[in-house]
Amino acid sequence: MKSPLKNLIPFWLGRKLRGGFQKINGLIYSGNTLFCPYCNRSFRKFMPGGEDSPVIYEKQIIGAGYRENDVCPRCYSLDRDRLVYIFLKEKSALFTAPLKLFHVAPEGCIRAMISQLPNITYVPGVKYLEGYYYARQTNLLDITSIPYDDEAFDVIICNHVLEHIPDDMLALRELFRVLKPGGWAILQVPISKVLEKTFEDQTKIEEHERTTSFGQFDHVRIYGQDYRSRLESVGFIVKPFHPLAENLLEKYHNYAINPQEVLYVAYK
Repeated sequence: MKSPLKNLIPFWLGRKLRGGFQKINGLIYSGNTLFCPYCNRSFRKFMPGGEDSPVIYEKQIIGAGYRENDVCPRCYSLDRDRLVYIFLKEKSALFTAPLKLFHVAPEGCIRAMISQLPNITYVPGVKYLEGYYYARQTNLLDITSIPYDDEAFDVIICNHVLEHIPDDMLALRELFRVLKPGGWAILQVPISKVLEKTFEDQTKIEEHERTTSFGQFDHVRIYGQDYRSRLESVGFIVKPFHPLAENLLEKYHNYAINPQEVLYVAYK
C-alpha cells in the first residue's frame, strides 16, 4: 500500500522533509548508550517500532512485533538492518572485494552505505517505486521474474521481502538463478518460533484479514521452522548467523539487536 500523503508530496520535497526530521530526531535522542553503525552516531536510546498485532505474539514471530529500541532516530535503520551490518562487516568481504550486488527493496541505510563503496557494483530493485522515497536509480522489477542473466551477482540482499511475495518459491528459484556459484545471499524473513510449517492462506486478500492472520496488512504468510528447508529445496546451502555465537557480544548490545533473531545467509 502506498501512502496517499507520499503520493501528493513531490519526491524532492519528501526527501528534504524526511532528512530535516531525521536531523531533529538525532538531536532529541542524542546520548551514549546505543550506537548505529550506518550513520555512525550514538544515542541514549533508539525509537520504538514494529507492528502490534496479536497474532505476532500468539505465534511468537521473531523479526516482527513492537520493539522499544528498534529504529535509529537519524538514519532509520532497524534492529534487523543492524544485524545485517554485523554480518557484512565481520563475516564478509563486502568492504574490500570487487563484487556485484543485487539489493531487493533497498533499505535506505543499507543502500546509502553500500552504494558508496568503490569496490561494489550496486544494482537496486523494487516492484513499486511510486509513493515511496526510494532513490530514483532503483530499478522497477519483479523478483519472481528477475530481468538479469543467470549467475549475474556475487551477493544478494533480500531483507524482509519474501513474506510479501505470493509465489515466494518462484522468487527463491529466481534469486538462486541470478546468484553466481560461490556467491551468497541474505534472505531474511520474520519466522514463528512455534509453527513447524509455514502458514499460508491465499483466501486472505483483504488488508484486515492479512493483519489478523499474518500480523501485517501486506504479508501473505507466516514462515515456520521449515524456512531453512524451503531455501535448501531450491539449491541454497544455508548457514545461519548469530552475533552471540560469533563472540560479538559488544556489538550485539551496542546496536540493540533483537536477541532472538538469527540471520539466514544462503550460499550457492
